Amino acid sequence: MLKIFAVCGMGLGTSVILKSRLKEALNAQGVDYMLDVTDASAASGQDADIIFTSDELAQKIRNKKAKIVVINNFTSRPEIKEKVEVAVAELGR
Repeated sequence: MLKIFAVCGMGLGTSVILKSRLKEALNAQGVDYMLDVTDASAASGQDADIIFTSDELAQKIRNKKAKIVVINNFTSRPEIKEKVEVAVAELGR
């Protein structure tokens, strides 16, 4: 099971939108996952396989275990679908 986080500045608003889009993409891939939302500072200490976030916040996350994936448009289904496919493939899942 992949542990995945959607990260925004406060862990409330835009990460919920991102979480919804990520669920669609992950379900389409048939991935076994646990998906949650959090803020950037908390993401640094999380045990995660993948963290999806903005470019600005990616630079602040100091998580050595997780693959950090930058999403430019949290509402773009095509971008999120593509980046989910690449990240899952890179982890060999």
